[in-house]
Amino acid sequence: MLLLDDPAIIKGVENRIREEMVNAEYAVSQVLSEILKRFNTIEDPYLRSRGVDVRDVGRRVMANLLGSEQEVLSSLESPVVLISRDLDPSHTAGLSKKQLFGIATDLGGSTSHTAILARSLGIPAVVALKEVAEYTLPGQTVIVDGIHGEVVLNPDPEELEYYIELKKRYDQAEAEIAMNAEMPAITLDGREIELAANIEFSQEADQVKRFGGKGIGLFRTEFIRLLSLESEDMEEVHFRAYSHVLETLTPEPVIIRTLDLGGDKFLDNIPTGESNPFLGWRGIRICLDRPDNFRPQLRAVLRASVTGNAWLMIPMVTEVSQVIAVHELLAEISASLDKEGIPHGQIPPLGMMVETPAAAIRIADYIPHVDFISIGTNDLTQYTLAVDRGSPYVSDLFDPLHPAVLELIHDVVSRCRSAGIWTGLCGQMASSPLAVPILIGFGLDELSVPITLIPDVKKMISVIDTGEALELADRALGMSSATEVRELLMEYVITRYPEIILDEIRRDVVDRG
Repeated sequence: MLLLDDPAIIKGVENRIREEMVNAEYAVSQVLSEILKRFNTIEDPYLRSRGVDVRDVGRRVMANLLGSEQEVLSSLESPVVLISRDLDPSHTAGLSKKQLFGIATDLGGSTSHTAILARSLGIPAVVALKEVAEYTLPGQTVIVDGIHGEVVLNPDPEELEYYIELKKRYDQAEAEIAMNAEMPAITLDGREIELAANIEFSQEADQVKRFGGKGIGLFRTEFIRLLSLESEDMEEVHFRAYSHVLETLTPEPVIIRTLDLGGDKFLDNIPTGESNPFLGWRGIRICLDRPDNFRPQLRAVLRASVTGNAWLMIPMVTEVSQVIAVHELLAEISASLDKEGIPHGQIPPLGMMVETPAAAIRIADYIPHVDFISIGTNDLTQYTLAVDRGSPYVSDLFDPLHPAVLELIHDVVSRCRSAGIWTGLCGQMASSPLAVPILIGFGLDELSVPITLIPDVKKMISVIDTGEALELADRALGMSSATEVRELLMEYVITRYPEIILDEIRRDVVDRG
């Protein structure tokens, strides 16, 4: 519904009908196909999987236009385990816990919207099983283990008893976490950690408070650009998105990251021929090289900032001059808005992402020019260890608990704290049960995680003692391998987190050897 409310889609369909004299079905298919093509060129699996939503919307609209839409799943009268080759997100969104015990599909991925929606609805789901639909018959007893990603067909009495007990323990742990969702994230000894959310879409802001988050630690704005048509007024598109998020979450901070295009996220007018795009033209490099494309976003941030607490963050920084250039652009745009008589807020706090060794090692050079720092551990790990995080050949070497990565994070946080600079962390590491204690030990002000993981991370924080976390951090920095660090953290975590949450961690440790 949100996609169909998008002015770009509505205008695009109307223009094709009027100008090309085509029918509605053709116009809808062409407009959605243009958007879908952009997703198909994205290498990052999470971002690319969002294209499933566009395809799903297209299928639903076409079925309605042609009068062939059938809502078979909505007619379920009693709860079942749903086994399918694949499942469209719109079908999942229309289901409820009253209809389903669980979902299992042959296709999909952990970051697909079907999986995400299932998690938000509290329905156990296991995807990408390849052949589960072929081997399952109607009427079978089926166990869907969403913790470990397993499906058991025709379980024996011992298996059934084990999973019944496991579900009781899980339900107890989840009830306790839900009860504490509105509470602040406070350690065992009383230190409060700001726990924020990572979002891609402005509409996600509506869920942040429900899950107990404190503002937005990372608003990835690439989707606003990737989903928009070239003919749109980009300033207005950005302005609407930012205004909604800021109004929804005021007075909490909303950290808006400037466009991080390039790498694996390209537009038609950005060349993709680089042999190593992750080390090439991306992030702030593109924005500063093409200020005419960058200015609309900055104007939109300044205009929207009157409605809430906007912060602005620059990605892929490797030169102090890049930060200074953004400062100058903001001052120039603020003066221009004044001259035009357009209402706007003050220039927001300006920060940078630390996601390259260059920025981490020379962080002292940047501190005088920024208001805050946010560490992006996904890219920082990738660049520090020279490991492509998307490559299956070296994926086992991608490890944010590597001592080299930990040392860079520790050094950045230490120097920023000494200078009185607020420091957060927004990479995947922030939601890792094993990493949370050591990050608290480093002294971070904030952790930013996916919305649905906020209650879990809040529970993790509540059982950590700051003094013990500091000792863990010191010991970890003296170790020579990620394996040693992981074993150290496992010993600490296993005695403090609910066992139901640790089942997955134990398996991760076993898999890593």
